Amino acid sequence: MIRFLIFLLSAFLLGVIQSTLVSFIFPPYLRPDLMFILVIFLGIHFPLWPGAVLVLFCGLLYDTFSAGVLGLFPFVYLSAFFSLKILAKFLIMGETLPFRIILVAVLTGFQALLLVFLPMAVGVTGPPSEPLLNWLAPQILVTCAACWPLFRLFRRLDIPPEEETSPSIT
Repeated sequence: MIRFLIFLLSAFLLGVIQSTLVSFIFPPYLRPDLMFILVIFLGIHFPLWPGAVLVLFCGLLYDTFSAGVLGLFPFVYLSAFFSLKILAKFLIMGETLPFRIILVAVLTGFQALLLVFLPMAVGVTGPPSEPLLNWLAPQILVTCAACWPLFRLFRRLDIPPEEETSPSIT
């Protein structure tokens, strides 16, 4: 329960940082998606249902802060989360930095494609006006650069389930 609350608070803080500080510092095509890095961490380290609830909260929070189409980010984040859970059945999710960077790059590309083509598919927006690779590649690179310190921070915040339930010895 403490683990869940720690990451719930982390999601809220990342949402605030993403919508204020990151929006002022970076141009739109270079903004790292800090909340998506948390979603990837949750997909790797959390059990299915508590992680899915946290990811749903992350998506709803991001929708609230971004003032976008309601339900778009929860769908995208849950799609990435469940894709990670399915991928974990076939791959060993290692702790190595190159593996994590590749995983973040692939899932950020998947997220970007969903964010561009999903609103078009339901008729909310028209076709994209600029080529997709002009902003997709820089955003993937910046998000990958931000994943290493955030993964280290999340790892330090994480309380493994074994330690969470064990009584303290004094």
